[in-house]
Amino acid sequence: MKVLHVIAGLSQGGAERQLANLVSVYPEESAVFSLKQPGVMADEIRKAGAPIYTGGVRRSVSPTWIPALRGAIRELRPDVVMGWMYHGNLAASLTQRLGHRGPVVWNVRHSVHDMRREKVSTRWVIRAGAWLARSPARVIYNSETAAEQHERFGYPSAKRVVLPNGFDLARFKPDPDARNARRAGLGVTPERFLLGVVGRAHPMKNHLGWLKALRMLVDEGLLVHCVMAGTGVAEPDGPVATAVREAALESNVTLLAPTDAPESLYPALDLLVMPSLWGEGFPNVVGEAMACGVPALVTNVGDAWRVVGNTGFVCRSGATDTLSRRVTEIVQLGHEELGRYGQCARRRMVKYYGLDSIAEWYRKTLVGVLGA
Repeated sequence: MKVLHVIAGLSQGGAERQLANLVSVYPEESAVFSLKQPGVMADEIRKAGAPIYTGGVRRSVSPTWIPALRGAIRELRPDVVMGWMYHGNLAASLTQRLGHRGPVVWNVRHSVHDMRREKVSTRWVIRAGAWLARSPARVIYNSETAAEQHERFGYPSAKRVVLPNGFDLARFKPDPDARNARRAGLGVTPERFLLGVVGRAHPMKNHLGWLKALRMLVDEGLLVHCVMAGTGVAEPDGPVATAVREAALESNVTLLAPTDAPESLYPALDLLVMPSLWGEGFPNVVGEAMACGVPALVTNVGDAWRVVGNTGFVCRSGATDTLSRRVTEIVQLGHEELGRYGQCARRRMVKYYGLDSIAEWYRKTLVGVLGA
């Protein structure tokens, strides 16, 4: 079986990470077409041994990628084409007009809690997807919540398949040496609680609301330090760095650029905080931290609450006072109790979310589509 994965780009995002993960398990069966110029995740895919084709688009997803996609179809002759995210899904369906004779599968990675929060272009592709969602053989979602939401917009429930994200548990694992070294490098003393917020600078991620909550925690006298990492987070004149200065939190916050070795950061944390307001399906950062033995506090967005189960904490919203209150309760549990939660989180990841088993579910789904 040969699968061509079609995606808008290969930047350092959650969907791109999961695509690279799946390709790494079955590289000989995989190829990737990126509508845009490939980003940082392309290196991991190439190292796994899967070829990458590109439409060459630099600034926006425009139709100039169509001839390149037609050429990739002719060269590879894939058995299945799988789209990733909205633009990739629409492009995947187009392959059936570009010479592809096999089935198409969609992969939806986004939850839609409030359409008004989405960009106009995102609203358009979601609604266009509802019109076109009868063309793919299956629609894969990475969360039950996202499936239910999209079906309310008209995506056919009969085609639903829910497959959670999978994680490389040999890469993401507890590491006491990395923990001690990273905390020392950050100047975080043992008695302090190190909180982590990992994600690109985007309003849905709620960095600014979180910083207001952190200011409240510091004012209460809690011994906390927060490391924030992700695309755009550490830009000196960006909104996150500006908010840190305005809140006078420079001594309580460390801002980091995105890293290709997040497994060296997670073990240093006492708590992973996901303060998102909307848009999350199955947040990768939560699973990665849990695999490293770190409990997570998540807002009730997407399937985040399902992922943490009883090994972490859920906040009913991303409101500033709600976040502050919840973190205060968690910190009061103490380092030792949080460590026990982290051990349970690791066991949960091993039991339910190992990469090999999730990749096998994907493969069985695609084989089933071919046999239908």
